[in-house]
Amino acid sequence: MKTLLMSGNEAVARGAYEHGVQVAAAYPGTPSTEILANIARYDGVYAEWSTNEKVAYEVAFGAAVGGVRALTAMKSAGANVAADPLVSSVYTGVNGGLVVVCAGDPGMASSSTEQDDRYFGRLAGIPILEPSDSQECKDFVGLALALSEEFDVPVMLRLTTQVAHAKSVVGLGERVEVERRDFERNAAKYCLLPGFARALHHGLATRLAGLLASVEHGPLTRLEPGTGDLARLGIIASGAAYLAAKEAVPGASFLKLGLVNPLPLEAVRRFAAQIERLIVVEELEPFLEEHIRAAGIAVEGKAFFSSHGELTPERIGHGLVEAGVALPRWEQLRAAQDPGVIPRPPVMCAGCPHRGMVAAIKRLNLDVNGDIGCYDLSCLPPMSHMHTVIAMGASIGMAQGYARAGGSVKGSIAVIGDSTFLHSGLTGLLNAVHQHTNVTVLIQNNGITAMTGGQTNPASEHTLSGEETTPVDFAAICRGLGVKSVATVDPYDYTASLAALKAALAFGGPSVVITNRPCVLFPHKIRDGSFAVDDKACTACQVCMKLGCPALHWTSDLVKGRHKVAVDAGVCTGCSICAQVCPLDAIVEVDAR
Repeated sequence: MKTLLMSGNEAVARGAYEHGVQVAAAYPGTPSTEILANIARYDGVYAEWSTNEKVAYEVAFGAAVGGVRALTAMKSAGANVAADPLVSSVYTGVNGGLVVVCAGDPGMASSSTEQDDRYFGRLAGIPILEPSDSQECKDFVGLALALSEEFDVPVMLRLTTQVAHAKSVVGLGERVEVERRDFERNAAKYCLLPGFARALHHGLATRLAGLLASVEHGPLTRLEPGTGDLARLGIIASGAAYLAAKEAVPGASFLKLGLVNPLPLEAVRRFAAQIERLIVVEELEPFLEEHIRAAGIAVEGKAFFSSHGELTPERIGHGLVEAGVALPRWEQLRAAQDPGVIPRPPVMCAGCPHRGMVAAIKRLNLDVNGDIGCYDLSCLPPMSHMHTVIAMGASIGMAQGYARAGGSVKGSIAVIGDSTFLHSGLTGLLNAVHQHTNVTVLIQNNGITAMTGGQTNPASEHTLSGEETTPVDFAAICRGLGVKSVATVDPYDYTASLAALKAALAFGGPSVVITNRPCVLFPHKIRDGSFAVDDKACTACQVCMKLGCPALHWTSDLVKGRHKVAVDAGVCTGCSICAQVCPLDAIVEVDAR
């Protein structure tokens, strides 16, 4: 068998290919983004970046109802967006197999919340499989599809950041083509009127009971006897926590759960009867522990392990020592911290088109309701001028509520990116028009979903598969929604940006300003020249440094205790914003390339 080193996300994509998935849809979101990017490389699978996770779920669900195997992928926050069709589809069932990959982020490496997605199992009644490594990521896709088709229910594959991004060896197989199932018209199954839904809910309980019985003794429930003095210590774990616990205490007995909802309680009872002490090791909430204790089985867990962040072997080892387990290795070892490590805060790229608008908004001293995208980095120093960042598309609705609360005498604005506006911002703008709310919206259009790596969206000129398409016209959309004041501006023109914002703020009703420069990382250098600081003219006023551009740095020359500034020509993209904001014209264009 051919093997390959793969991340969990790459392995999920391979599993989708090998097990006959024909349709895959997602909206990019770390740590799940690479799944669709890799699926798109395989022949025989239609893959798309959908406008948002709800649409992606509906596309995949529609394909499954149409009779083929389908997959959708999202991060935790995306699962919240997709929750409405997700919950409903569990009632109706699927026809063709449907896998819902949900990638959580313990420790919040790239997320705004530390959500435990296993609770979707209780909320929706959806079965949840949890792989521990890349091989299981690939294999569990196949198991999930088989269970989905046998028991007529979508199946969630829950990953976490560590499983999604860590690499391990995967055995490769060939693609198996799965015959399309005919769609049978059945209103009582697929139309969720209350009278039909009540019966479907009862039927779901029967289907889940059958699914649970099928995995109680199967590969998703694995007993691993321990050795030596620790063999009577029983640990229940799944996912990344299982691997970390095996490293922390290899001699213990383990019950490895591949299915975490519904929970195979009979397997847990059998395991508990064989050991003296039962401890659950799980990241985030005590999901398994509470379920096991509610079944009358004596169990311990969260009293010794944190409900926040990833569980490393060190954290698990120290927790077990606290629980009174004799582990000399962890009693003597404490995690080392290097006090010399200098933190590297995230920053907008040199030449980022958002930077000019941030400078203009800060110059006007506006209160800013921000959104999810690269531009939310402007809430950090030295820009420090975005004041709320909550959820995808929330900026426009929040700005309306802020205006109704009296707003600010200085003025306020909603800032949103192109992909986020198309994801969930249109309805907020429509509401502002309908309610005649005096709100100004800045749509920063750079033509891609930049924050997650430059994926395409409806503002792009190509689809995920590379097919040419027509980018949406943001001005036409806004006018179609009823906005009377719509302006488009070059964000590299600082003076024009200021003027556009002032005019929009003065309009007295819903107004929109749209920027029109692409993400600096993707097409090319912005201009033909770069910039440099005239050392004689520089007075170390630091105005340019407030832009937070990585091409600008301090020199050793001091003026009244403040450092002068220089430009790194190798990093500078020639956007000219620093030159435009310099009050002394000390930053000048120097060379043509």
